Amino acid sequence: MKRLLLFILILMVLLTSCNFSSKEKILYKDKRVLSKIEKTYEKYNGYKCKANIKIISGETESIYLIEETYNKPNKYKLEILKPKESKGIIILNTDDKVFVEHPSINQSISLITIKSLNKQMLIGGFYENISKSNTISTQEIDNEEYLTFEFKLEEKNKYRDSAKIWIEKKNYTPYKLNIFDESGALQVEITYENFKFIRNLKTKL
Repeated sequence: MKRLLLFILILMVLLTSCNFSSKEKILYKDKRVLSKIEKTYEKYNGYKCKANIKIISGETESIYLIEETYNKPNKYKLEILKPKESKGIIILNTDDKVFVEHPSINQSISLITIKSLNKQMLIGGFYENISKSNTISTQEIDNEEYLTFEFKLEEKNKYRDSAKIWIEKKNYTPYKLNIFDESGALQVEITYENFKFIRNLKTKL
């Protein structure tokens, strides 16, 4: 239970405290790339994916698997699938409220002090704020070509200073999101699987 509460706390801090900032001008060729990605995202009403989250604290690593669902414009559902002791816990953001649902107590807890998740640290928030990237480049991983985007975080601290996101070049779907501390050390690594843009999202949150 303590580990679970710690994970929820860390996740909520990440989701409510981080914004991307930009201080550098984007090159014209990069603007064209950004425009293509934004147009791809705008065609759909949401997405669904699984996110493998690794949180690094000193020499300790915590691993979680969550399912992330998004309905435009502002509805998110994060369901923990692993580890087993945390399975079924749901963080739900609809309109202006955030709830945490715990299956073992059959109760939904409203987080009164947190009115909404900051979408910047969810992959949907990245698509909506992609133009704020400081650096855009390409990288090949296992014979697949990816676009990479680097950001500074606006409300940063020594543990959360910058982020880097990998997007598949052929279809503009996310591959990985890393968060670094001020020394450049990796603090959080999120890899995505089974990502699907959905044109008509029927899933109710």
